[in-house]
Amino acid sequence: MSNSLQMMRISHISPPADLPRAFKLDKGRRISLGEVIPKISSCLVTDPQQGSTSARPVTRESKEVMETERNVLVGTYARAPVVIKSGKGCKLYDVDGKEYLDMTAGIAVNSLGHGDPDWVNAVVEQASTLTHVSNVYYSIPQVTLAKRLVECSFADRIFFTNSGTEANEAAIKFARKFQRFLHADKKLPATEFIAFTNSFHGRTMGALALTSKKQYRSPFEPVMPGVVFVEYGNSEEAIKAIQPGKTAAVFVEPIQGEGGIYSAAKDFLQALRTACDNAGALLVYDEVGFT
Repeated sequence: MSNSLQMMRISHISPPADLPRAFKLDKGRRISLGEVIPKISSCLVTDPQQGSTSARPVTRESKEVMETERNVLVGTYARAPVVIKSGKGCKLYDVDGKEYLDMTAGIAVNSLGHGDPDWVNAVVEQASTLTHVSNVYYSIPQVTLAKRLVECSFADRIFFTNSGTEANEAAIKFARKFQRFLHADKKLPATEFIAFTNSFHGRTMGALALTSKKQYRSPFEPVMPGVVFVEYGNSEEAIKAIQPGKTAAVFVEPIQGEGGIYSAAKDFLQALRTACDNAGALLVYDEVGFT
């Protein structure tokens, strides 16, 4: 792999291993420059096989940053052993000046790349005008953006969140409130959810309950009850699972990213739409957004 242009890979998510060992951190201990730094996955468990793979040499400056990170941050991600310092367009540069082609784009959010002049100017202009006033007050940019999104999408209204997992948490609450509003005369309206195999909807507790992968769920169980998982793409099984008076909403990713880039067939999504309409359930699309 050349120093001028290198492809950046995403660290894989490790399977569950020795959880107590993952949390056994000695604050007084320092990592020697020749020591292999174990990685901790997003489910807070280690993968004993990670240290066996060969990697390019890590320089002293990079190791110092990694050591500091280990001592001051909670280990939640299995990071690649690269310390990124700057970026321009689709290129990234580490602390040693090596250049990389950014194939992750901040996990599919930096669609304009790094340092886009129009984006930078817009951020600087807004930051110098008004920073943040919360949702307690009206603000022109928020209303302007919401209006534009309504005009160019299917939505009638917009709900802004900081992350995808928060969007799913909101959708869970919206779905249950919708069922209570729709069936105000019932003591027990529909409260359950349908999700699918290979799904990933987030790491907060509600979204985690909708996520089928055990390596995300097991360290934090018990998660929110009332979620039924159906095989992704299996229209027949999904239709059977969606029940009137029982299913509040169905959560589906039209394209599963974490699951391995699986795209749902149009017939499958249409079958979900029809089944949800027949059962009085909501259909929630968990889509990737871009900035």
